[in-house]
Amino acid sequence: MVRKSRARSSSLFLMELILAILFFSVASGVCVQFFVRSHLLSRDSEALNHAVNECAGIAEAVCTTDGAAEAAALLRELYPEADQSEAGSELVIYYNDTFEPCTEESAAWRLTVSLTEEAQMLDAAMQMTSFMPAGDPGSAGSDNAAGGSRTIYDLTVQHHIAGRTGH
Repeated sequence: MVRKSRARSSSLFLMELILAILFFSVASGVCVQFFVRSHLLSRDSEALNHAVNECAGIAEAVCTTDGAAEAAALLRELYPEADQSEAGSELVIYYNDTFEPCTEESAAWRLTVSLTEEAQMLDAAMQMTSFMPAGDPGSAGSDNAAGGSRTIYDLTVQHHIAGRTGH
């Protein structure tokens, strides 16, 4: 008789232990999802912060110039790795995953700056996108399909070009 009650109590303890392990594994699964989501949000907000800072810096540089050609020359001087369009009105600046200017081969982010000048107004449209070259599915910009991109920040700046007069 003594053995039967011991067997019953040990099987009950084993069942209780299994349920406790199941409960803690479900709770840890939920907690891991929260940690992963928080990491992704942190990474996205860090990228947005870098994009805002880079675009604001370029906007300040553009607002110190007296025209689209001078602005393009200044940006070309500040970012020697930048690609410039044939007309010279568009520059593409590449950044690596730590937001340092780099060449296209090691780029994770792309900042496109379009400069236009009309009637004493200089317009600079900036767009920061994640970057992955076509045919390179395993490189930077891991959320995207090959050749895809995701815009994370847009900024448009207008600067009045004052007519200079000598005193």
